Amino acid sequence: MTDTAPRTESRTEPLIGTHQQSDGYQTHYRHWGPASGEDAIVLLHGGISHSGWQQPLAEHVTATSDAAFYALDRRGSGLNAQRGHLPSVERELADIASFLRSLTGSFRRVHLAGWCFGGQIASIAAARLAGEGVVASLVLVAPGYAFTERYADVLRLSMQGIFSALDSLEVKPEPDRAFVPVPLQISDFTDRPEWQEFVAADTLQLDRITTTTVDVWDQLAALSRGGVLSELGDIPVLAVLGNRDRLVDNDRVEAMLTEQIRGTAPVVHRLDTHHAVQFEEPAALARHITDFLATVR
Repeated sequence: MTDTAPRTESRTEPLIGTHQQSDGYQTHYRHWGPASGEDAIVLLHGGISHSGWQQPLAEHVTATSDAAFYALDRRGSGLNAQRGHLPSVERELADIASFLRSLTGSFRRVHLAGWCFGGQIASIAAARLAGEGVVASLVLVAPGYAFTERYADVLRLSMQGIFSALDSLEVKPEPDRAFVPVPLQISDFTDRPEWQEFVAADTLQLDRITTTTVDVWDQLAALSRGGVLSELGDIPVLAVLGNRDRLVDNDRVEAMLTEQIRGTAPVVHRLDTHHAVQFEEPAALARHITDFLATVR
């Protein structure tokens, strides 16, 4: 594992652990803070990233509160096996639910969070668990429910090109072979040179995925936009958006949250950042999260 993240004086190294899923798969996670207590935050990363991208946020949360912070490597990502391959929607959601349930005996409240595409997946998982007492709140950081016109065009044209090339092949690639490139630019995440260097040097990020993963991601994205927020019940929601986000259409996302959430109105904050809010304003993001958690009892 290569760790090239910018260092700060307050940096604390996480515990790296594994959680065995029902099919025997070992899901890796990073853990900061106590192993038991009142509150635990479980954060899901975005499409190409992994749990290590949440280090700045985790450090600030655990330095300023008693909450534990868990960043989970989703199946096929980060330190996990079969990189770039996600077999099904149900497997993704079952993995998350299993990990969350594993913490309920150690913490009074388990808060599910997600950044980028992880926010969309977190909302589906939270809705599936609504009413079971597993998820105490939902925290969304720059969730990709709605894209900017620029990025929507880039994504559409990239996928069209990839699948046109696939259709022309006489021999189709295996469904678990990661070869489909992910169409994202480093500048889409942040304009900070030190963090651009971190992303460029990161050997754990996904640059290629399987065709099965493409299909599963499409299904998850559609589920997240298909009214799942209205199924959260009484789970309170915090959303933190980046004003300079080049990928996410903040106005449409905020409107969607306001229109679909039927319980307590979502708490929405905006910070002057690009998409990687946790890189550029981790202290402010941590403060919004810990202030919100203090209202969840």
